[in-house]
Formats: sequence, structure tokens, C-alpha cells
Amino acid sequence: LHYPQCLRIVEILKGTEASTKNLFGRYSSQRMRDWQEIVSLYEKDNTYLAELSSLLVRSISYEVPALRRRIGRCQQAQQDCARREDECQAGAAELRERFLASCKQYGITGDNVRQELLALVKDLPSLLAQVGEGVSALGEAIELYQACMEFVCDSPGEVVVPLLRHVGTLGNTTVFRWRTGQEPLRVERPELREEPEPPREDTIDWGDFPLEPPQGDGAAAGGAEEIDWGITVEPSPQVCDPPQVCDPSLRGSRLCPPRYVDRVSELLRQKLKQAELLLAKKEALGRKRQEALAEQGALEPKLDRLLEKTKELQKLIEADISKRYSGRPVNLMGISL
Repeated sequence: LHYPQCLRIVEILKGTEASTKNLFGRYSSQRMRDWQEIVSLYEKDNTYLAELSSLLVRSISYEVPALRRRIGRCQQAQQDCARREDECQAGAAELRERFLASCKQYGITGDNVRQELLALVKDLPSLLAQVGEGVSALGEAIELYQACMEFVCDSPGEVVVPLLRHVGTLGNTTVFRWRTGQEPLRVERPELREEPEPPREDTIDWGDFPLEPPQGDGAAAGGAEEIDWGITVEPSPQVCDPPQVCDPSLRGSRLCPPRYVDRVSELLRQKLKQAELLLAKKEALGRKRQEALAEQGALEPKLDRLLEKTKELQKLIEADISKRYSGRPVNLMGISL
């Protein structure tokens, strides 16, 4: 409560306490006399003028700039959010285009990635059989390449492109026959089960990954889950050296087409998941931008009221100083609102 509010209260009491006014122009109301005493104490030694000046300086130096900085931060936050929303939208569109381009490379539409890949895998044996039949026509080209290598490299004993020769001679054979030279007793291909697409969830499932590998019975149980291909390997005198042991991860990639299909489908779907994450981020940025806009809308009326109050203080000080110098006009300099 400051000097201008005290003056307003006295003016209001002059109307409400008019019946207590005596012949000498004084009021018998205790409330009126208390407020008149407060005003007189303010006017003693020009205390009110110092208070008004302090309020004016504080408003101009601190309160108005602080509100303007907050409004500026809100506007900057809105611009940043709008820019980042555009970036997220562009990034999501780019990821979707990359997903469609990858699907086009695989020859699928992308509506149901796993089932479409499984359909392609079903056609793979017939395609490999056609390739094996077509390689048999490359006999003359292989012999010409063999002669060229012998002439250029001076290595008549080295056989070039042995795998191509094997496929040209025997067709689409198994890897077991390529390695050992023997026909396997039977070949069982893994079953390609068509599983439905998992339902989309509103939250991201980060999974529950154990920190330590399973031990004991768990490891034995994990080993029992490998696919039984039904290939019986018998020792042969034609194989002089023992078979080389390759890395289990590579062996699994080569012998387990369903796992490869799952991995490829997961890589393709990863682009869609990233696009969805960008769209979710865009929505969050939109909410943040709306919050900044609402905060700016709440601060602007406060700034307007503060500016109006500051101008009133400026006019009061100018009018008071003008009275002291016979009504000469007084203008406070250095005030920019």
C-alpha cells in the first residue's frame, strides 16, 4: 500500500463518511482521521515523493525489463519449437521414404514386412535352381578365364572359380556336398511360420535384458532350442583335414533363414519406429509451444498494467514537482517505456 492508494482511500471515505463532517470541515469518523493522518505523515518532509521515485525507478529498472525478458524467452521458445517441429516432420518423412525405398529394393510393398519377406523366401529355392541351370552355360567362359589366368599369372596348377564350376556341374547342391563331396542322406528345410504382426503399443517397450548370461541349466536349455536340420554326417576317407569350426553367430545366420527374415524385417521396421518417435517428439514440441504461447498470453496483460502504472507514477511526480515551481511544465527525462 503506497501513497497513491492512500489518496484514493481518502477520496472514497469523503463520500462514505460525509455525514460525520462538522461545521469546521473536520470529520468525527475515526477511520477518516486515521487515513488523513497517514496521508499527512507521507506528505511530511516529502516522504511520498521519495517513495514514488523509488517505485518508478524499480519499475523501470527491474520489473518492466524482467517481464519483457520472460516474454522474449517465450517467443524464442515458440520459434525453436516450431523449427524443431518442422525438422521432426521432415525427418519422419525422410525415414518413411527410406523405408519404402528399402522395401522396393526387396521387392515388397511394406504393408506386412515379415509375411512379404517369407513369401520371397518361399520362391528362393526355385530361383536358385534356375540360377544353377543357367551356370552350366558358362563352361566356355570359365575355361577361357582359366587359360587367361594361367597365361597372366603363370600358375597352371591353380583352379579358378571352383564354386562356380561346382554349381555348373552339379547344379543347386547343398553346402554339405560342396564341403565334403558327399550327398547328404536327407535335407530338411526349416519351416517358415507366418506370425501376425505384433500390435502397436502407445509406450515404447525397452525390453528387459539381463546383465549376466544364463548359467547352468539355463545355458543347456538355450542350446536345446537350436534347429535340427536332420543332416547325418558320416566320416569319409576322402576328407583328409577336419572341418573348420566357424563363429556360431555366422553359422546361425547361414543355417537359419527364419532368423535372417526376422532380422531383416526388424531392420526395416526400425525406420518406421524411428519415424513414429519423431512424430511423437513433434507432438511434445507442439504442446511445449502451446504452453509457451499461453504463458506469453498471461504475461502480456501484466506488462500492460505495469506500464500503465509506471506512467501514472511518472505523471504524479511531474505534477507534484510542477506545483512547487508555480505550475511550470516538468518532464522526467531518461524514461523509455
